[in-house]
Amino acid sequence: MSRDFFDPTWDQTNIVMIDEAMLLRAQRRILSCEECNPEAAEFPFDTVLDEVTGSDPSITDYVFIHPAKCPRCFRQIMEKSLVERE
Repeated sequence: MSRDFFDPTWDQTNIVMIDEAMLLRAQRRILSCEECNPEAAEFPFDTVLDEVTGSDPSITDYVFIHPAKCPRCFRQIMEKSLVERE
């Protein structure tokens, strides 16, 4: 079941700390964000983080060292920000 319909309890949630290196790896996989390219930004940034970390999206939440940056407009990108992926 997707997270839209089910939120696990805190003891069932996997909290993943995203350090600078992991954040840069994830940023390299995006082309733009919902602010600068709303037509193409279709995926939440956490789907990119799921791929980079190999985490289960149904039970994982992320904590960033600082917000990611859009490579196109340099605005802040958070976990649920929509992005255009490579």
